[in-house]
Amino acid sequence: MLEQNDASRNHNSEPTVGTTAPKLMGFADILDATFSLYRKHFSLFLGLIAFSVLSELASHLLVDFSEFFFHRSLLLGIATVLITVAFSIIGMGGIVIGSGATYLGENVTIHSVLQRTMDRFWQLLGCFLLWLLVVAVLTVTIIGIPFAIYFAVRWGLFLGTIMFEKPVIRIALKRSSELISGMWWRMFGMLLAILLLSSMVHSIIEISIGFILIATNLVSEIDFIDILQWGLLGESFENSTPLFYTISIVIHLVVYTMSFAIWIIGITLLYFNQRIRKEGFDIEMQVTQSNTVESSLG
Repeated sequence: MLEQNDASRNHNSEPTVGTTAPKLMGFADILDATFSLYRKHFSLFLGLIAFSVLSELASHLLVDFSEFFFHRSLLLGIATVLITVAFSIIGMGGIVIGSGATYLGENVTIHSVLQRTMDRFWQLLGCFLLWLLVVAVLTVTIIGIPFAIYFAVRWGLFLGTIMFEKPVIRIALKRSSELISGMWWRMFGMLLAILLLSSMVHSIIEISIGFILIATNLVSEIDFIDILQWGLLGESFENSTPLFYTISIVIHLVVYTMSFAIWIIGITLLYFNQRIRKEGFDIEMQVTQSNTVESSLG
């Protein structure tokens, strides 16, 4: 066991013991587990996804009606920004907690997941903003893009470290670096593959819905090229009616947030997999479960 395992315990390392012992997985196993968790606990994730939907809706309103929000009512604009950020963090953190809990066999509810998420809200917000700031600043210049990619991957498991190990922000990023150390290219490939897979699911669902709308003659001003651009590139329908434009935005928000959950679940499983690979987390959990069973029998 690596020495950082002591650091994990010093930071009230979670998760609590469930009924399932984790095991080391290959990439195909992680993908299978991702979709299996999503399918088996869809109602749980659906409730958590609702926060992400509200966040995306608020951000769209902010972009489309920024002049109204800020020029006519500055306080309303600021409130909308705060709501957008808060719902985004709650939705993201909730999916991480829900993924980890269900993966380890815990019986959780939306209420219990949200309670645990709110306990780490400010730490998750600070960690996410720091990660975003570093990556965004480095991406501004062409020469900084490779460094942005490097740190995006190196700190790519911060969601798991901040939500389950409860360290301070700086240590959460350091823990992510330790888990990825020596395996950067492997983790880059796996993170990219999960991101592309979730994007592909999003595009397939959106394009399928668009084709259904055309096939049923519900829209006449949209053709197949428009649907492909909408599903693959996220382009809006310029020549559509206000009603259909609104419907398309709602569809996009719902599909996006549902596919985004795949990305978050996948990252969470990668976090546990790296702890198993580098720290023997599966053995630690088995010992803890065995001690818990013995205590209950005694």
